Amino acid sequence: MEKVCDIKIDAGCYAKSCVICAGDSSTVIAKMQKKQTAQSFFFGKDNFMVTVSPNVDYAFIVALIVILDENSKPASSHLG
Repeated sequence: MEKVCDIKIDAGCYAKSCVICAGDSSTVIAKMQKKQTAQSFFFGKDNFMVTVSPNVDYAFIVALIVILDENSKPASSHLG
């Protein structure tokens, strides 16, 4: 039996953008793009533009994006 993933995340460099697809298909269920603003540059507050397809759990998509964003940061920024 072949294992097939439930979702696939195609993330750009440093997680500035990503596309989330359903399973092993090319069906896009969500897109994220990190917006660069003066506030994000000077204060480290990130802004994201997220598009979620109908009938997709928004909380699940947001959780994936938060995890992706945290994993893309340098290790020193995780220390507080």
